[in-house]
This record gives sequence, structure tokens and C-alpha cells, in this order.
Amino acid sequence: MAKLILLSVLVATIALPGAAARDAHPWRGMKKAILWVALFNMAYAYGVLVLVPRYGFG
Repeated sequence: MAKLILLSVLVATIALPGAAARDAHPWRGMKKAILWVALFNMAYAYGVLVLVPRYGFG
């Protein structure tokens, strides 16, 4: 499970900006990409700092 959490960073690095790039307006797409990556980083930090030690995935 810990390996999947680490691998999710690689997937998110490609998938989130790629999905936001489909927007017709470049600035709105960039704002979406920044927002999605920031939200992912917060969720990832929570997962690594709270869930992994609590449930012993690693």
C-alpha cells in the first residue's frame, strides 16, 4: 500500500495537468492545474503523515 501512495505522485504529476489542459481557455486551465495539484499535495501529505503511521502500511 505504501508503494501505491508513492506511485500516486508520479500519476498525479502527469494526469492532473493533462486533464486541466483540455480547457478551452489557457489561463483557466492553468489555474485548474495549480488548484488540483495543490489539493492533491495536501491529501498526499495527510496520507503520508497520518494514515501511513496509523495503519502501518509501510
